Amino acid sequence: MFVVVCLVATAPVAVVSAGTGAAASADGPAATTSAPVGADSGRASALGPAAGPPRQTANETNNSTGVLHENPDEVGDENRLDRLLSYLSGELNGDIGASALRLSQGEYEAARAALGDDYDDSLAKYVDVEGETGADRAGEEYRTVGETQRAYVDTVSEFRETRREYEAARQAGDDDRARELARELTRLAEDGETQSDRLTDAFETISNRTDGDLTDSSARIEAVQANISERRDEIVSREFVATRLSVDDYDRDISFTDPLVLSGSLVADNGTPVAATTARFAVGGQTVRSAVAPDGSFELTYRPTRIPADTSSLVVRYLPNDASMYQATERVVPVAVSQVNATAELSEPSASPYGYADAVSVRAAVRANGTPVADYPLSATFAGSAATAAATNASGQSAVSATVPATATGTASLRVAPDGDDRAVTFAPATASVPLETEETTLDASARETGNGTVAVEGRLETDEGEAVRGQTVAVSVGGRAVASATTDRSGAYRATFDLPSDASAENATVSAAFDGAGTNLGSSAATASIRLSNAVADGGNGASGGLPFDPLDLAWVVVGTAVVGLVAAVLLRRNGAGDSVTAAVADESAASDAGDAAESDPETTETTALDSAAAALDAGRPNDAVVVAYAGVRESLGTAAGVDDAATHWEFCDRCVDAGVAPADALESLTAGYERAAYSGLSVSDEDAAELVETARSLADPSGSDALDSSESGDGTDSSEAVGAVE
Repeated sequence: MFVVVCLVATAPVAVVSAGTGAAASADGPAATTSAPVGADSGRASALGPAAGPPRQTANETNNSTGVLHENPDEVGDENRLDRLLSYLSGELNGDIGASALRLSQGEYEAARAALGDDYDDSLAKYVDVEGETGADRAGEEYRTVGETQRAYVDTVSEFRETRREYEAARQAGDDDRARELARELTRLAEDGETQSDRLTDAFETISNRTDGDLTDSSARIEAVQANISERRDEIVSREFVATRLSVDDYDRDISFTDPLVLSGSLVADNGTPVAATTARFAVGGQTVRSAVAPDGSFELTYRPTRIPADTSSLVVRYLPNDASMYQATERVVPVAVSQVNATAELSEPSASPYGYADAVSVRAAVRANGTPVADYPLSATFAGSAATAAATNASGQSAVSATVPATATGTASLRVAPDGDDRAVTFAPATASVPLETEETTLDASARETGNGTVAVEGRLETDEGEAVRGQTVAVSVGGRAVASATTDRSGAYRATFDLPSDASAENATVSAAFDGAGTNLGSSAATASIRLSNAVADGGNGASGGLPFDPLDLAWVVVGTAVVGLVAAVLLRRNGAGDSVTAAVADESAASDAGDAAESDPETTETTALDSAAAALDAGRPNDAVVVAYAGVRESLGTAAGVDDAATHWEFCDRCVDAGVAPADALESLTAGYERAAYSGLSVSDEDAAELVETARSLADPSGSDALDSSESGDGTDSSEAVGAVE
């Protein structure tokens, strides 16, 4: 019931009133009467002023047909879930009504916005509460409406734009282009008919299952679609010549080995033969071509493959070319389908054996009595996981591929089967054996104290070949006692935090991280790390994060390296007016490290420009931007000298630079903590603190121009790592 309490505590008072409205055009606003759109004040602002009278509040009365939804804060325990569902249903109905109204007025962006994040948020809450009640209400229908109505708005908008292009082509005398666009308009109108029917059906279901009334929304959608269909019919009658398709007697018993052979004629509505030498027909999900004689006669052959074996009729549809003057036409032909058993074969894997994350590829061939089965959908699995298989080509072949998962051991099977049951063609599943080997792994770990006795440990799990290992558990222990565990992400990185055992001290404790490869094709690995003390412990509270009201490491765990730092800095450098060469040097830092022949940026130029840009950001009143850009300049300057991997996080970068002796620990830790605050906390850095951090960055990037390296030993009592002030 926790989710219900949260919803009740935050839900505003709302009301949805049923409005009245009239039909609209797909090309612009139509005459409508005012109607409330039923969105709360936040939602209304995204759409502009709402049409209709002021909204009713919980203390007002109204004799209209509107449905009043009470503030959930005032709802008692009895029927609270039902009342809350009613409230959320009102929110959703209001958004649907707002979208339908804007669509009917030709305001497509507003129609999309009405079904944006607010709608999705209300839907998520509705589904949660619906789950609490255990009743089957309208959650699925609301989801269908959200997806379908957004798509319908796009369809109507595209129809309008395409119709404008069509009219322009007609005025320019470009008949071929006009016909192409007329066919596109026909397709869009057909899509709209399908979408609008789905919407009106969902509206009816919602109205039946809730206390809402979507009659007005349904009427608006129907009016919009009626306008589209009418315009479509006008254009089709203007551009195309109607045709008729006739079929001679034929054998209705068909199969893949005994195909359907149809002969007939294709003529215009006035009886004259269609002026074409070839014609395309759509039959049973396939496109079949046939020669057309001068008198309009044709003969086509169709082999059933993917249609259901119990199919009793087929639609044969004539498909004119886009620039053709003829209109499409169709004919329904009764059939009786017999299922045919085909055979499938898989080639042997090209390499042996395979290890974790290796790509496995084979070819599948499907034939029936020696005849290739073309355009047949396949389903493939490897070691119990989904594999990729395309539909067969004209030769009856398909490429099947998979990636070796960690759970595949010994010898795994790659399996191919029909994608669907009871098709006109079927076959027994085929398998290929794929030998596997165990691949050794490497685990690294670093640990640091984050304050209040809490320790953060992080690292990466990779194969010996450098492949990131994702989705595996890393166990963390101290002195042989398990204290935490973490799961590796897509890059193989993991992070865990834990409280030190009461009998352990950060000064002498060793953190152990271990990956157990049992049950996988990966070797076990382990790593240990001493706990890096926070400056608050080592320096009596004047550490990199001393004085901050929060621990930077606990702000967010972001698996970032130079690529993300560079991306953020590049955007800020552009904003500050830095040259393209500098922006490229920072933003493409990660990409350049992967391409051996890529030109490398000049660290001195980059650091100077980045620091100048940071100073400009300070002058412009953007302290957070200044800190991020300054840090990027320092990273560019020190990274090469320290030999730091581009994938290192900001704290890994700090530790490795200090260990390599290229920067003093106090200054670099202070800058890193400031960068983490500016980039990830969502909090503001004061102008004074930002200026201090930029100067720290300048001393780190150009130690020859300052006594940064000697500051910690100057004996003047100044600590360069003195914490910047509290965030604003």
